[in-house]
Amino acid sequence: MKDFFVFDEDDKKLWLGLGAAGVVFIVAFTLFGGGFIHNIERVLSALLVVVLPGFVIMKLFADNIRMSDNRISDKLMLSFGLSLLTMVVPYFMTTYIRPYVFNTDEEGWGSMSNTTMTVLLLFLVLAIAFGVKYYQNKKKGII
Repeated sequence: MKDFFVFDEDDKKLWLGLGAAGVVFIVAFTLFGGGFIHNIERVLSALLVVVLPGFVIMKLFADNIRMSDNRISDKLMLSFGLSLLTMVVPYFMTTYIRPYVFNTDEEGWGSMSNTTMTVLLLFLVLAIAFGVKYYQNKKKGII
């Protein structure tokens, strides 16, 4: 995995900031109602779905892009945008559009839980990203 990307100081600051924001979210929502474990699950699932896929894709293919003077905010915005494109749009399409294309019953397609669908989509996106990068590196002769 170290052949694919290396964490720099900006990446460490980004994840420390996201972790701190997650802790603040957990503490605040636990104090004002809601279960502690439920809030941890919400933070972890948000980080896994909304940031991680885009961050991996950004690190593999677009780590040197600069949009402003602050590289941490650039990485966060790019990670969020790429995650929306690779996770939210396909999830929406598989959840809401597909059952109506074939005029099938929603219950048949909905037998798979939303969590299972999300985890499968997450693994699929990450596997495709690493596969494409591996193919590019092999084609260049790096691997």
